Amino acid sequence: MILSIDPGINNCGLSILNLNSQFEVKETWLVKNARKFTEEEKIIEAKFGNRTVKVISIINKIKEILSIYPNVYSFIIEAPFYNALTPTAYGSLLEIIFSIKYLIIIPNNLEMRLIEPLMVKKLFSNQHLASKEVIKQFLHKKRDNKEIIISKEIDELSEHEIDSIAIGYVHYLSLLEENANVSSSN
Repeated sequence: MILSIDPGINNCGLSILNLNSQFEVKETWLVKNARKFTEEEKIIEAKFGNRTVKVISIINKIKEILSIYPNVYSFIIEAPFYNALTPTAYGSLLEIIFSIKYLIIIPNNLEMRLIEPLMVKKLFSNQHLASKEVIKQFLHKKRDNKEIIISKEIDELSEHEIDSIAIGYVHYLSLLEENANVSSSN
């Protein structure tokens, strides 16, 4: 199983995916950090800032997921991107990704792969700059075509959960391509 992640400091989408015989979405979560902090979190915020509270929240959710799904062997994460309109978001993305890498992936000897956002849009929807709604429509289409097995109602998923599925799907496509290349070279 893999854990696919759409990192975001305020909204982080997470998906557990089974890639054994077909692409199956086992479970999804949204870590929603645009919220009122608990009293304990307010103490941490006062000392280290609100970004620290939000990163800890994401790390704790991932640890919880790994306790439920201990056979996760790989993390597929959307690569950080710089947007001139939101330059501080890049720093948040780096902090989330590095925290996951150093606090979870390395200590547990897991695999990690970063996938570029534009590649996700292009390979998932065949559109280089697909909107969130287009990505959602393609998830419906892929479910209906039985390319993706998902039991959750797609219209109830957040855009971040949907993105985490799309990120994992692009990884799945790369695995299929690698296997085809190995088969053709033998």
